[in-house]
Amino acid sequence: MASYQTVPNDEQSPTSPTFKPRKSKSVLATVMLAICIVSFVLQTELAQYVQKTTSYSKPYFILYVSHSCYVFMLPLQLIAEYIPLHHFNSKSKKGRTIFQNIVETVNNSKSSINNSIVELQYRVQGNHIFPLGFIVQTCLILSVLLTLPAYIWYLSVNLTSMSNLTAIYNTACFFAYLFSILMLHDRIVAAKVGAVLLCMVGVLAMACWPLPDNVDDGDNDTNQSIGNEWIGIAVASFGAATYGFYEVYYKKFASPSQPTILFANAVTGTIGIVTFLVFWVPFPILHFTGIETFELPDLTTFKYILGIASMSVIYNATFMAVIALVNPVFAAVGVMLTVPAVAITDVLVTGVMVPTSTIIGSIFILTGFVILNRQVGKEEKIDESLSLEGQDYHQ
Repeated sequence: MASYQTVPNDEQSPTSPTFKPRKSKSVLATVMLAICIVSFVLQTELAQYVQKTTSYSKPYFILYVSHSCYVFMLPLQLIAEYIPLHHFNSKSKKGRTIFQNIVETVNNSKSSINNSIVELQYRVQGNHIFPLGFIVQTCLILSVLLTLPAYIWYLSVNLTSMSNLTAIYNTACFFAYLFSILMLHDRIVAAKVGAVLLCMVGVLAMACWPLPDNVDDGDNDTNQSIGNEWIGIAVASFGAATYGFYEVYYKKFASPSQPTILFANAVTGTIGIVTFLVFWVPFPILHFTGIETFELPDLTTFKYILGIASMSVIYNATFMAVIALVNPVFAAVGVMLTVPAVAITDVLVTGVMVPTSTIIGSIFILTGFVILNRQVGKEEKIDESLSLEGQDYHQ
């Protein structure tokens, strides 16, 4: 694993930086985004199946299990580091035991992660005091920012229609861009603004498209009070803003200058550990207040919950990798491709054609993503050109 010196050392002789060709971050991020979308679709379909076949409705318990399972990204990432290092590397030392290879993989991964933490902490805090405490504190905040909007989504279900809820939560891309401008000092680029607006228009088209007279929208309860509707909209908007803030916070405080899949998944795994050790605390509060009485599911339902959790692990790990590799806006807009992806899957599974609103909305979302992807590619080429110019300057 390559390491880099975070703080300049006066005793070292200055050396000119070298530019090394690298794989396009946007290409790798697009692959990660594709995996993210597939896992989300599977998670959604499985969740719908559970809702139709079981009567278990304990959202916080499901969230706790799902987010605690993030810890499994740690051994999975070690396996991913081990295989290319010792099975596809011609320079790998022969005659070594599996245990020795595992120890070497762990040490290499630990060294790379430590270097990233040191660089990240110095950039955020300006010091190297107690790096373990820094990363644990960061992951604790990320855990709160991740769990809060997810639980708010469940709370909003009974306060507003599903169409409104879906539309509002997909405005997270707008909040991600807004917070990127405020916290990351991202430039206001016409292409990005246009891409975000196109995606939001697409979502609003699906949510607000008038239904045929003979279609009864089960999501719209005619007896629902206007007060509850507006409360639901306000709560859902807060959840969408929180999720947009989570994406930008992760990029600013949990993504090193040279992001790696290893470090992104290490952060995901640490969030799982923090969730398991800390986030059991709300269980007695929710139980005794009657908000959500604690009840363990039966074995069959628990298997389904583990299935949802496994898809959630893959989704969040790849989503955080996309944020680290590119930026929160690309990730937030890209994940909106789950809307047409779920619609297509529903057609293939149920055989029922999606409504016109979904088709039109999906076209807007796809167009917005294509525009944003091209803009990211342009910015990447500019960064590489600047790196090459810096290389020529030092030579």
